[in-house]
Amino acid sequence: MALLLLAALLVGAAACLRPVRVAGWSMYPLLRHGQLLLVEQLSYRLRTPRRGEVVLARLGGREVLKLLAALPGDRVAVDGRRVWVEGRPLEWTGAQGQGPPGQRLPPDAYFLLSLAADVGSDSRRWGPVRRRDVLGRAWLTLWPPRPLPPPFRGGRPS
Repeated sequence: MALLLLAALLVGAAACLRPVRVAGWSMYPLLRHGQLLLVEQLSYRLRTPRRGEVVLARLGGREVLKLLAALPGDRVAVDGRRVWVEGRPLEWTGAQGQGPPGQRLPPDAYFLLSLAADVGSDSRRWGPVRRRDVLGRAWLTLWPPRPLPPPFRGGRPS
């Protein structure tokens, strides 16, 4: 009986958790090339994604890890690499002061960003990402063993 329970737990964990290796430097300094993360896929079946989470998503025909910067209904303005969400600048993008008017994200659309836009593409290039293409959130660093930094809030890490 204990073995059956253990097997059920392992199968359940395998369905909800997925190892993902960071490919490239687009999320540096938050994530580094080669870092191994555990992405959990269960919570987004129970709740909506939250601003500031690092998510695994399908973008441009491949799976990528990006920062979720804006939610459905948020007003997003983009000027080159600079980004404003709800009129507030995302400072690491080089944005300052009040941004241009921008556009509201449609229902079921999220705006994903690279932290190092010069080495990665994101919603500035591909446009908003549909909810069904947000696959899970980075939950735990497996290798190298170090804690995953806290989610971003506003324009700076919290």
